[in-house]
Amino acid sequence: MSNTNAQILFGVVVTTSIAIMLIIGGTFPNLALSNSSSHHKGNSSSHIRSSSGVATSTNNSGNAVSDLGVDHNQSSSRPLYFAPSPPSSASRSNVSSNNNKLVMIGFDDSYKSQILYAKPILDKYGFKASFFEVCTWIGKTKDRQTWQDIAALQRDGMDLESHTMTHAHLPTLLSSPSQLTYEIGGSKQCLANHGVNATIFGYPLNLGSDRPSIVNVVAKYYNLARSGSAPLMFLNCNGYLKESQNDCSTYSANGKLTYANRYDIKSDSFRHVDSNHNYSPPEEFQKFVQRMNSQIPYNTNGKINAIPIITYHNLTNSLQDYNKMASTITVALFAQQMKYLHDNGFRVLLLNQLRYDPNNNVFDIKNAPSYTINAATLVR
Repeated sequence: MSNTNAQILFGVVVTTSIAIMLIIGGTFPNLALSNSSSHHKGNSSSHIRSSSGVATSTNNSGNAVSDLGVDHNQSSSRPLYFAPSPPSSASRSNVSSNNNKLVMIGFDDSYKSQILYAKPILDKYGFKASFFEVCTWIGKTKDRQTWQDIAALQRDGMDLESHTMTHAHLPTLLSSPSQLTYEIGGSKQCLANHGVNATIFGYPLNLGSDRPSIVNVVAKYYNLARSGSAPLMFLNCNGYLKESQNDCSTYSANGKLTYANRYDIKSDSFRHVDSNHNYSPPEEFQKFVQRMNSQIPYNTNGKINAIPIITYHNLTNSLQDYNKMASTITVALFAQQMKYLHDNGFRVLLLNQLRYDPNNNVFDIKNAPSYTINAATLVR
C-alpha cells in the first residue's frame, strides 16, 4: 500500500472515531456522576456554568443549585452536592398566602456586615429580621453597627432587641446580682435611650436560660427571651424529645424551671462546625433546606405548631474566614438560603410577632394572616 493511500485510510479512521465519540460521548459524564452520587438518593446530574459564571449543578428535578464554596482541588471521588427538593406540598405551584411554612430570622452581636451584606439581600425579597444588639459594642469598632445603623434598621421595619450590655456570660455573674441587672436591665435602658423599646432578650452563647436566678431577672424587664438550641420552636412546648411538657409554663407544678417557656424560646444559630466536622457552604445549605422543611409534618390543615428560628452572626465574602469561624456565613450562602425561602413560599416573620398567652400558657403569632395556631385564630 502506498504512503498516500495509508494516510488517507488513517484519516478516515480518525474522523470516524471522532464522530462516534461526539455522538455517544455525552453519556459518559452522566454515567460517572450517577456512580459517584449513588448514595445521594440516586440523583443524577450534570455540572453546568450559570450566566453569572458561578458553577452550578442540576438535580433530577431540574433545579439549579449553586456550587458555592466547593474546593475544586479535592479528589474527584468526592460526590457532588445536591440540594434535596422540598416535599411536593411545598412546590411553588401549590404555594398560597396561607401556607404552613414559616421561619423567623435573627442576627446577633451588632456586626456591621449584617448591614452591609445581609440587609440588601433581605430587602431584595421583602424579608424583615430581628436584630439582637450588644449595647456597648455599637459604634465601638468599624466592624460593628453604629447608632445611625440602628435607627435605620428601626425605620425600615426591622425588629430591634436586647443582647446584654457587654455580651457577658451570664452564669459567671450569679454571685453578683448588680452585674446581672446591669447586663440584662441596663441593656433595655440603653436601647430605650436611643429610641428602641426592646421587649425580647437574647442570652449570649445561649447561657443562663436554665438558671432560675437569671430567668427571674430577665422576667423583670422583658416579655420574652430567646435561647437555643433546637431546630424548631414548638408553640405549645410539648414537641421536644429532651423534656416532657404539657404547655409553656415557666415553672412546672413542682417548681422546676421548664426546658422551653416564654423566657427560653428555642432557636438555633447558624454554625457550620459540628462534631469536629467543618461543613462546606453546599453541605450547610443542604442542612438548611432540611431544617426549614422539618416543620411541615407538624403544620398541617392550616394549623401551625412549629417554627424554625435561625440566628446569624457575621457575614463574609472569604471562604477562609468562613472556615476559621464556626458562626460566620458566606454572603453567597446567605443569599442562596434567602432565595430558597422566597422561591419556595416561606413566610418570614419577626420574633416580636410571637405572643405568649398566659391564660393557656402557649404561644401564638400576632399580625399575621389567618393561620390557625393551636386551634386558635391569629389576631391580625
